[in-house]
Amino acid sequence: MNAQISRKAPTFEPLTADLRRMHLTVTKRFEAKVAAAKEALSHSHPGASTEVILEAALDLLLDRAKKRKGLVEKPRREKRPSRPDHIPAEVKRAVWVRDGGCCRWALENGGVCGSRQRLQYDHIQPKALGGKPTIENVRLLCARHNLLAARKIFGDAWMDRYAPASKATAATGRRDGGSAGARSEVPAAALTGPT
Repeated sequence: MNAQISRKAPTFEPLTADLRRMHLTVTKRFEAKVAAAKEALSHSHPGASTEVILEAALDLLLDRAKKRKGLVEKPRREKRPSRPDHIPAEVKRAVWVRDGGCCRWALENGGVCGSRQRLQYDHIQPKALGGKPTIENVRLLCARHNLLAARKIFGDAWMDRYAPASKATAATGRRDGGSAGARSEVPAAALTGPT
């Protein structure tokens, strides 16, 4: 059977208040990985269901993502030395908590973007212009709004060296990428957004 099977996002069907049935199309390779994971965890999770194995894998993945963001349960007592332009873990933790783990880009309607996808730490006063990695000067932005902020500050001509124009279109929704290469001054309120 050579028919293409469409790959849709998994769907969850409620069964009870706590249980859901997940419908998911997977590759043979994925199936083999689940079987290998069951074998690898057979000592610590004997007879574990696929749900238990996948949940253990997701726990590891989420723990690793938290660690990368500096969101650890027991932060180090002593600061580790870092480069002056590096954002210290304690700043990342505080910013993540303050911003609620979502993009803080101020929208025209007075709200914020709120995306939780592709988040990046952004210097409100850019590092290139002397901005320091402090809690007050760092915020969370999604990749789209981080690029848009950089284009507003440095202009498209400069940013095109680092980010292709196609990304500018995605960031601004305009084919010209926004300022058409001109350096534009941005009101402080547009860059700072709510804290």
